[in-house]
Amino acid sequence: MSEDILKIEGLRVHFDTLDGPVEALHSVDLSVSKGQIMGLVGESGCGKSVTSLVTIGLATCDIDEGSVKYQGKELIHNPSPEKQIVVKAASRVTELATLAIIIGVVITLFSPETGVLFCNIFILIGIVSWLIGYFMDKETRDHTKFMRWVRGNEISMIFQEPMTALNPLYTVEKQVSEVMSEHDRLVDAETSTMKRVGLAIVSPLRFISKALRTKPLQTSLILMIVGAVILSHLLGFADTILDILAVPLVLLIQITLPVIFILVGIFALALLDGAGLLLLFFTFFLNPDSPRYVKEPTPIFTIPDSVKNYLSYSPLFFASWIVIVIMFWMPLSALLGILVICTLLALPVMIMMDYLDLDPAHRRQVISILEDVRIPNPEAVVNMYPHELSGGMRQRVMIAMMMACEPKLLIADEPTTALDVTIQAQILKLMKDLRDEKGTAILLITHDLGVVAEMCDAVTVMYAGEVVETGSIEDVLSTPRMPYSIGLLHSIPRIEEDSNRRDVLPIIPGQVPDPNEHFDGCRFHPRCPFADSICVSTPPPMVEIKSGHLAACHYVDKTVNVRQVQDAFDEFAFGYDVGGPQPKEPLILTPADVGFALSGAHSTLRKLRGDD
Repeated sequence: MSEDILKIEGLRVHFDTLDGPVEALHSVDLSVSKGQIMGLVGESGCGKSVTSLVTIGLATCDIDEGSVKYQGKELIHNPSPEKQIVVKAASRVTELATLAIIIGVVITLFSPETGVLFCNIFILIGIVSWLIGYFMDKETRDHTKFMRWVRGNEISMIFQEPMTALNPLYTVEKQVSEVMSEHDRLVDAETSTMKRVGLAIVSPLRFISKALRTKPLQTSLILMIVGAVILSHLLGFADTILDILAVPLVLLIQITLPVIFILVGIFALALLDGAGLLLLFFTFFLNPDSPRYVKEPTPIFTIPDSVKNYLSYSPLFFASWIVIVIMFWMPLSALLGILVICTLLALPVMIMMDYLDLDPAHRRQVISILEDVRIPNPEAVVNMYPHELSGGMRQRVMIAMMMACEPKLLIADEPTTALDVTIQAQILKLMKDLRDEKGTAILLITHDLGVVAEMCDAVTVMYAGEVVETGSIEDVLSTPRMPYSIGLLHSIPRIEEDSNRRDVLPIIPGQVPDPNEHFDGCRFHPRCPFADSICVSTPPPMVEIKSGHLAACHYVDKTVNVRQVQDAFDEFAFGYDVGGPQPKEPLILTPADVGFALSGAHSTLRKLRGDD
């Protein structure tokens, strides 16, 4: 048997709410072996994501008991209650001492001797309390440092929604390289520090040179306008040019002011003579049913598309014209002062941004990682922001970030959510290739049993914060023994030749119970067709069906025939068998059957591999 890279035992956690503690996980047991793809399935609210977040120490819940071990190393740190009380008390005393010192400074203004004595006493109290808290909290700091090393380096996680996981303010290369820099996985820089400083100092000149090369017309025009403005001020004919530029503004004022006066006069007349004219005005111009909206006016002439393109830039031309007019209107001293201030403010930012830019060797390393996740044109993608990428591309970037440090365990929380079937198949194939090439173990959290059938070696079924069945993919999909697992498989729509059409989609009646609801027995009993008094009062044991296949149920002997269990679900949910006459032999589902029945992921992957 292969060694477990992740082992969770007896994990119980709760969230503190205004209504009291809510227990989210109830004694969860889960293990992932080296190089294994473990599927974690169940309905929403069963605790799958909480389990994964607790594993990497990102869950905002309190851990009551249990163990999470990565390669034998404990990932959960629970200091003793006495130590927590001491650390919290020391922190409060330090805060109060700081406040008292501020008060002492105020007292010093009125009574220097009393104030100095007051400050010295509370400075001493604050230092002592801080030292006590610092040394008592050493284990927590060491554990936090250890978890920062584990996250991203040994265990990585692909979060459910990549758009919220990626920082919208940073480019792709910045975010990928930051993970690698945190764990010291970047190659040696090929540019020395002194050379980087020198290049950063001359970066403004390189910026202007690049602008002249890439956009020569726009850049040359801006430089010429600024030069012409300064030269006209020096030669003394700036006022003449200002008068010429102001002609359109004068004409605009002369045209618009009479129109405004006429409109004001119409409104004033309407107000004086009554509301009739005003009502007529609003009825004609604002009523959607008026002839103005019903009948399109016939244009006298058609504006060419080339003219329309130029007109679309009219706001930019107008703003530029206003800026030029202001530059000619301002005194030269004020204009030069503004230019100097803007330059002094911009230069440090440009120099610092250039210095912090990625080294060419690091950029090539990031591009290579993006190529590994099959991102097309990675040289351009590294300079993009998350909002410029599609959903599939963002998911690939997330996978690239998580695989950048070659972790030994990858937790994928619904990595194909909201992606179309083709992109889903590409992402799944990519993850499987990473497992095959790097030997990375994967904990795949998903609702899609087709994905589980195609990807996983083993599967664990969770319900209401508990593990109810676990085993190999063949055991759980072909011969499930927990009624909930059978209900999940029964809910898959199937296309079968020579069979009666199902008018009603099979379902599991009811819904996942509220975490606040207390259960003495099996948490699935309100939805189970076999539940009786024992199920209500006694928690079901985890029964070993065979080596490696476990199911939590009092009546695993009643679930041998899967077809009978499915018929029991139909009768329990609808009062009749929704499928009509069915074969009497047990229904055996293979992983490929489940994958084909639920989605197109299976067939798409076969095509990508070239099997078809």
